[in-house]
Parts: sequence; C-alpha cells; structure tokens
Amino acid sequence: MKYILEVFILSTSCRITMCINNLTYLHQCQFDLRCQCRNDKEFVYVDCSSQELKDIPHLPFNVKTLNLSNNSIQYIKDYSFDNLANLTDLDLTENNLQTLRVERYAFEGLNQLQRLTIANNDISVMYLPEGIFKPLVSLTYLNVKHNAFPEKSQGKIIGDLRTLDTLEIDIRESYGSLFGEGVSFLRRLKRLVSGLCTVYMLASRSFVHIEQLEHVDISSCPISIIIRDTFSNMHSLKFVKIHFRKQSNSAQVDNIIRDLQTTPIDTLILERTFFTAVIFPYDVFSYLNKTSIRSLHITNNMLTTSYMSSSFEYLPPSLRHLDFSSDRLRQLSIYMPYLLRLNLRNNSLGKFLAGHSYMLSAKTDLQSIDLSMNNIHYLTFSMFHNNVRLEVINLSQNYLMDITFDTSHLLSIQILDLSDNSITHFNDTIMKAFTTLFQTTDLKIDLTNNVLQCSCNTVKFLRWVLDHNKRFLNQERYMCKFENGNIANLTSLKETVNQIQKECSSYTTLIVCVSVGIIAVILILCSGLIYRHRWTLRYMYYTTKSKYYRYKPVEMDEIYSFNAFVSYSDKEKDFIINEWIPNIEQACDLKLCIHQRDFLPGEDITVNITNAIRESKKTVCIVTQSFLDSYYCIFEFNMARMESIYSRGGRSTIFLVFYENIQPKDLPLVMLELVQQQSYIEYPHDQQGNVVFWEKIKEVLG
Repeated sequence: MKYILEVFILSTSCRITMCINNLTYLHQCQFDLRCQCRNDKEFVYVDCSSQELKDIPHLPFNVKTLNLSNNSIQYIKDYSFDNLANLTDLDLTENNLQTLRVERYAFEGLNQLQRLTIANNDISVMYLPEGIFKPLVSLTYLNVKHNAFPEKSQGKIIGDLRTLDTLEIDIRESYGSLFGEGVSFLRRLKRLVSGLCTVYMLASRSFVHIEQLEHVDISSCPISIIIRDTFSNMHSLKFVKIHFRKQSNSAQVDNIIRDLQTTPIDTLILERTFFTAVIFPYDVFSYLNKTSIRSLHITNNMLTTSYMSSSFEYLPPSLRHLDFSSDRLRQLSIYMPYLLRLNLRNNSLGKFLAGHSYMLSAKTDLQSIDLSMNNIHYLTFSMFHNNVRLEVINLSQNYLMDITFDTSHLLSIQILDLSDNSITHFNDTIMKAFTTLFQTTDLKIDLTNNVLQCSCNTVKFLRWVLDHNKRFLNQERYMCKFENGNIANLTSLKETVNQIQKECSSYTTLIVCVSVGIIAVILILCSGLIYRHRWTLRYMYYTTKSKYYRYKPVEMDEIYSFNAFVSYSDKEKDFIINEWIPNIEQACDLKLCIHQRDFLPGEDITVNITNAIRESKKTVCIVTQSFLDSYYCIFEFNMARMESIYSRGGRSTIFLVFYENIQPKDLPLVMLELVQQQSYIEYPHDQQGNVVFWEKIKEVLG
C-alpha cells in the first residue's frame, strides 16, 4: 500500500507539472487485468489486493513489489515465485493461508526479498515446513502477526532468517524465554513487535535469546507483572512500549525503571499503568535521571498528581518529550528547563490553569505544548511567561471565548491552534498583540470551528483578519454568525467585510428613520397582541378549519362521540394501553379518544386534535415531564382550554392526571391555575391507591 500512496503523490505532481517527467503511472497490468501496475524504469510495482484472487497470478520477472493482500489465496505451492528474482516486498496479509497449505519450497527464488508480510492468516510458524525461509537470504522484515498461536516457537523456522532486522509475531504465554533457542541465530534482529499475545508476566529470562534487541513493542500483551532484571541485560535497548492489563502499582514501574538504568533507553511508553486515582510516583523521574531517556509517555491513567515534590525538582536532563495525555490530571506544575515537547491532551486542567502555570522553572527550552481537550475556559495571564522558544501551542477543543494570556514572551511562536473553541472575535488589545507578533514571527492562527461574529461591532476584527489573511490557517472553513442569526461559511471574507462595512456606514433620511420607527412600534404592538392572544387565535383558526375538514365518527350519545380525549406523551403509551383502556373502556363501557388509535390517517394533525377535543365530553391530560416538553401535548392542552372558554360556556372540561411528581415551578401558569382549582389527581403507583384512582376517574368521566 505504501507504493500505491507514492503513485498517488507522483500522479498529483504530474498534473501540476504537466507530466514533464517520463514515468508511467498506475494502470491495469497487461499480464492480469485484475491487478494495477506502476512502471519505473526497468521494474514494475504490482497491486493485486482485494480482488478475490484464489491463486497467485503469473507475473513477469521484473516485478519489484507485489501486494496480494485481502484475497482468498489458500495455497502457496512450491516454486510459486521462482521467476521473481527482483522481488523485494511481498504482502500476503488476510488471505486463507494455512500452515499445511504452504509448501516447503514456496519461497524458493526470492533471494532479493527484503520484506515479507503474511499477517492475519491461519499460519502457525512453528509448524511450517522446516527450511521454508532458507531461500530468503536478504529478508530484513517479517510480519506474521495475528495467525494461529503456536505452543511455543522454538525458532527452528525463523532462525533461518539470519539477516532479519524486524520481527512482528504472535507470542504465547511462557514461563521461561518468550522464544526458543533458535532465535539466538537472529543476531541482526533489532526490533520486536507483538501481535496476538497472552503473556502476562515478564521475568529475567523472557528475552534471554534476543538480548541484542533495540526496539521492544509488546503493547498487545496483557502485562500485569514485571520482575526485576527483565531488561537489565539488554544493553542495546532504546525503545520499550508496554500496555498493562490491569491495575499496576509503583513496584512494577520501579522494576522497569531500575532495569533501564543499565540500557541506552531513548523512548519509554507505559500505557494504563495506574487504573485508580493515585499520586504520581515521582521516584520514576529519580531513577530516570540515571538514564539517557529522551521520550517518556505515561498515558491513559487516573492520576491525582499536583505539584512536583521538592525532592525531585527537575525532569531527567536528557528528557525532551513528555506525554501525560489522557491521564485525568487536574493539577500539574513541574520544572522543565530542558524539555522540548509536552503533551497534556485530554486531561482536566482547565480549572487549575485559570490561576496557575504548568511550569515552575524560571526558564525552559519548550518548543511545543498540547493543552487540547482540557475543559479550559480561561488561562492565567502569565501562562506562557519565559516560554521564549515555544513554537506550537495547541488549545483546540476547549471553551475559550477570549485570549486572556500574555503573548509578549512568545518570541518564537509559529502555530497557535484555537480551533473548536467559542471565540467570536478578538478585542483591540489582542489584535494589537498579535500584530506585533506578526512583525517578528511566522505566527499562524487556526480559528476553525469557532463561530465568528459578523456585525458592525466586529467589523474591525474582520478587516484585521482580512489584512492578515495569510496568517490564518484553514480560513475557507471559518464560520460566521450574522446579526440576523444566520450562520454561513466565510468563503469570501473580502466580500463579506465590504458588505458589512457598507451596511454599517450607510445612513438613511429622517423620514425613513421615522417610518421604520413607526412600523417597528406597530409591529411590536401587533406582535404583543398576537402573542397575548396566540392560543385564542389558534383555536379560532383550527375551529374554522375543522368546519370544512371535520371528521364525524359514529356518535355514541346525543352530543359527544367520546367520553374523554386522552392527551399524553408517546413515552406514556404503555400506561394508556395497559391501564386506561382496560380500566375505563373495557370495565366501564366508556369511550376514550386515543390519538394513536382514533385519529384519522392522512388528516392534518392539528385538525385531528381539534376534532377530538370538540367530540369529547372531557379532555384528560396525563402530565409528565415529557408531556410538558412536547409541543403537541401543550397544543392539545391549550386547545382544550380554549374549547372550555369559548364553546362550553366557561365550564371546565380539562382534568389533569399527574403521572409523575412535577414541581409547581415547572408548570405553565395556566396549568398551575387548574391545579389550584383542584382539577387534578395524582396517580398513586401502588395497588390500593390505584383502586381509588380509577374510581375517581370513572366518576369524573361518567
């Protein structure tokens, strides 16, 4: 896939430069139309991935790389690649390969092959034919991850790969070494990456046969115990990545750190080290002071660390990159005179940073800091004081509305990421400060996903952005909210600014102003009257409308078709079906109007509601929080209220049933008046109370 990406990049470059170079780009292969080819001088790069191939296609001798991943190849027969003497990269990921279907001389002839990937199949390395890898005398990379677990690989097979540099392989639980003695022949092996893994404990003999490793990534292993001297004899070890399965303790960390004191460790990555809220073990830094570590990652934990203990004033002098992301930190302030990059992403430092800085040292070499996703609303003014070498500040995905920190110390700043915040504009002070930085630095600001304000009050800010448009990243994606409430993309900032300036600077005559004032007063008065009598007007409208679109069901008595119309939220549907219909309709021979059952399909819902209320003797409202939040439930309540006022001679036809406990302050005033008139009953939610409740309902509706 790497080569396909290269083809895309080269193809894009070709279009820009009118294809002045003489390369042939991605096209269907002449020898097999199911494959894609790229020719480069005398070699061809072939991609046959995801084509449902069942067999290895016949290929020309000058194939340089071959991608057969994600197919249905089940067999690799003897001498399948014997004519591909120039092949350097072979990918057989995700096929149906099985151990017994890979024959002894399957890779014969591939003496130039450098990379072989057969991950995600059903191959047990231990049971491959002995000597199968012997022809691969140039192989430096082997990936057999996510295959069948061997009981324990003795190295008889992979031990033939004497030039191997990188091995990605599944590892099974072992009480001694992770691999057999055969791997001791892999004297050039430097990198080990685990695939499927059941190892939970590491001990002194875990790497006994491969102590020359420089890079150990066993992050897929569910490690829970690490015993002293696991790494102490690995005198070339530079990179370690471990993912703990369950809660660890400082003893496990101590064992790792103490071992690393005898190694040239450069990068240490510890994930999920602490699973419960604990104080950060600062002795980690004390032990690391005796190493040459440059990059430390302690991530995805639950730490309650605050100020660094005075016993350990400094990070290891060699440390340049510190990652405390996703650690649920609420406080952090440390000495960091030599640190270059600090990652504090996805913590909870917002409240702390409103009054404190993350740095205790008087000076620092820090070049990059990531404070994204920290629930930051405000930053202390002195936040970045003495950060004269800081080049990148990431404050994205927070809740900043303004720039409250001092920028005068940011003498080297290049990127300020303010995306995904709540910034609408910059005030004059901030614009002046940034203008000063523009004169002395290459500062670029990202305001993506902030809804900027486009109005007369912010036109100065918008003009300033336009004047420095090359300083704002992703400007085509900026959003702007106008005074009318509309939000639009700032695809053409210049036109928008000119339009706002024109609107803000135009003056109308006195007559127009007076006319607009009079119209505004009239509109306000009319709006006020309409709002005050809105439910009366709605009732009159729908009553008139129902005269022409009125649905007349078969009448049950002389006047009304229903004893009651039941108004309820859909969340109380089960209460109506399981309780009201059996206890009222079936037990008492009363007729209820239920909207899910009795409304006329295809009819406008407002007409259905108005007809139901007019054809019902009573309206019963099942009051819940969902009822109060529902537009149509409130509509039904107000229509029933208007019906009682204008068509029933002022007689109350509304009865409230409180199915949930609702506080009076949460009720509309008109509904609260009915409650004060005792036109309600509470549903008791108990067996004895329910009997009294249903008797009361029958009395009201009878």
